[in-house]
Amino acid sequence: MARLVALAFAAGLVWFPPVQATEPPAGYAAAMRWYEEQARAGNAKAQFLLGLSHEQGLRGAEPDATEAARWYRKAAEQGLPEAQAKLALALQFGRGIPVDVAEARRWYGKAAEQGLAEAQYNLAYLLESGLGGPRDTSRSIYWYEKAAEGGVSRALTALGSLYTRGEDGKQNLREAYKWLTLAAESGQPGVADLLRRLAAEMSEAERLGAESDARRWLAAQGR
Repeated sequence: MARLVALAFAAGLVWFPPVQATEPPAGYAAAMRWYEEQARAGNAKAQFLLGLSHEQGLRGAEPDATEAARWYRKAAEQGLPEAQAKLALALQFGRGIPVDVAEARRWYGKAAEQGLAEAQYNLAYLLESGLGGPRDTSRSIYWYEKAAEGGVSRALTALGSLYTRGEDGKQNLREAYKWLTLAAESGQPGVADLLRRLAAEMSEAERLGAESDARRWLAAQGR
């Protein structure tokens, strides 16, 4: 039971049980039955937690990706962004459910629109790569920026790389240097060499401007 509660906190969920149920009963088996009852009654958070329990295989139980995906879908269809992102992952990689990257992209989009940063990053990656639908660099940049604002530091490196490559006519060394500077400060690996190569192609004024841009971005995020 302690592990299930820990999963709830890790997922950023706050438990609001129905009025008739104040808290799960003592004992793991009884508590799991209680969560299953709540899930079957339509409680989206309980459905999500039940999905997590099947995915993790708690208390010696074998993980069951198929059951996990089933419960994630039920919670996702009720609009829970964490479940939407989990369902999208299952669809993207075929975890207990047939691979359908286009459908994964759709569910990532729903979670991203609700502000889930990891879903924003994953959606941006699919858009950048043209997986599950048309390639769209502009929308990819938009969602990478949202993910970066949400604290996903990998998005900083992705943005720096996009602006360095200049795909779709969007090469901008100052922007690239800004995002890679932020990535380096966040501890992202492999960024130092990229920054050195960029600096060799930029004037000192451009480099200093990019560093100033990075500081302003951090300040705007309250960091």
